[in-house]
Amino acid sequence: MTATDPYRFDGGTRNFDGGTRSTDPAAPGATRDGVAGDGVTRSDVVRTALWLVLVISTVGNMAASLSGASTRIHLVCGAVTALCATVLVLRHLRGRR
Repeated sequence: MTATDPYRFDGGTRNFDGGTRSTDPAAPGATRDGVAGDGVTRSDVVRTALWLVLVISTVGNMAASLSGASTRIHLVCGAVTALCATVLVLRHLRGRR
């Protein structure tokens, strides 16, 4: 007897609430062939890029601290880190509305 893993992605068109998406081509979220599209959105790309820049600027600031670099490098890395963190928080709060 095989147990079913509820967290396994099987590639189906089920929503997170357990329902199924409409196969009507005019329905929101449906593609031309009637299958629901689950592609990567622009928002996903922006969020991933912001996280990547945040991590890189944080690591750069840490490396500048350990190497004894000038204050200008610390300020630039810190400003980029603060900007990315602020934008990520604002996007998260705006998305909750």
